[in-house]
Amino acid sequence: MKTEPNEHPESVALLRFKAVNFLEEQMRKGVVLAEALREASVRPWPDPSGRYYALRTIEDWYYSYKQGGFGALEPQRRADRGRSKVIDESMGTWIIEQVCQYPRIPVSVLYAHWLREGKELPTRRSVYRYLQRHGYDRSRLRSGRLESGPTKAFETPHVNELWMVDFSPGPHLRGANGSLSTHLCVLIDDCSRLIPFAAYYKRADTQVFLHTLKEAVIRRGLPRKLYTDQGGPFINQHTQIVCANLGIRLLHAKPYHSWSKGKIERVILSIQQGFESSLRIAGQHAESLEELNRKLSTWIQTVYHQRVHRSIETTPESRYQQQLAGVRKLEADLDELEALFFARIKRTVRKDGTVRIDKKLYEVDLSLRTLRVQLRFNPFTLARIEVWYQDRFIGCAQRANLNLNSDLEGGQAYEK
Repeated sequence: MKTEPNEHPESVALLRFKAVNFLEEQMRKGVVLAEALREASVRPWPDPSGRYYALRTIEDWYYSYKQGGFGALEPQRRADRGRSKVIDESMGTWIIEQVCQYPRIPVSVLYAHWLREGKELPTRRSVYRYLQRHGYDRSRLRSGRLESGPTKAFETPHVNELWMVDFSPGPHLRGANGSLSTHLCVLIDDCSRLIPFAAYYKRADTQVFLHTLKEAVIRRGLPRKLYTDQGGPFINQHTQIVCANLGIRLLHAKPYHSWSKGKIERVILSIQQGFESSLRIAGQHAESLEELNRKLSTWIQTVYHQRVHRSIETTPESRYQQQLAGVRKLEADLDELEALFFARIKRTVRKDGTVRIDKKLYEVDLSLRTLRVQLRFNPFTLARIEVWYQDRFIGCAQRANLNLNSDLEGGQAYEK
């Protein structure tokens, strides 16, 4: 039974004494203590507030009375009675700093450590209440309260130091050829807020992302870092190999860290509100994917890049041009650039001089039989499959013509 603020300790003790008296009377009648306790806990008790008492609670009162008499039935005085329960500003600041420094350690463990260090502290319950009021309670700690989100806004000092990329659903096209759902893939430069490249596609996959990245580096040079979320197109091995070939450090946002994508999401919102909304105006609707991308490119170059950005207090194009001298240029020609976007896999050449890619056989030089080779190719077209052995280019693999092989020598093998 909890003591109400206006209840006098002696009044509380008297109420508890009634329960003890009931037990004693039952025991004098020959009822065992356990049975008397059960009866006392289930019967309505003549108490001013009409409360029932739990069996264990009544039992505690009984033994307290036997050991300490009537005085033992009075509510226990708080150990911190007479001390201020209010945590002043300096103490509160110190507690929050400690919790922020060790966000993974339970507050109860920290509190016990502070006591061992001789720190003058309020009660642990007061600490819990203080942390809850200020947003540092355990539930927020577990949800990443202290480990998610930057403490200050940031901006890279140089253009092309950090690019960000993301997908977003695009407008739904309705034209003579039917309807089409589109997906926007957009890259932005953190320093200048410039859009190196953006386009709408039929899908949102690795092929689309790598095409966007290729067009961006052709137009605006190479970034030093690329920041993405945990989406499949950004974390697969092919993407990792491409970024390594280009000398780009690939960074991924942690799950549920939505704050870290704020800039790219803000650019997507600008495209949705500034460009996509204009497509609803009479005469501005795009009927094909090609027309939609032409309109988007025009809007980016003539509107978005030329408009003063509130965060950088200049236009994205002007900020980018001011630091153009420090941009890493792409030195490779288009053919060499294509090779930088190849996937790389390893295969052991079979004894008949073939390797298998996606359940299809390709022939390589017979001198490579039983050797472990590396195949470099565009996995989306399979137009050119380069064969490398010990970092040396050997030649290109060719699709195996099984019917021709049967006519030349394959069929004779069964006659030998």
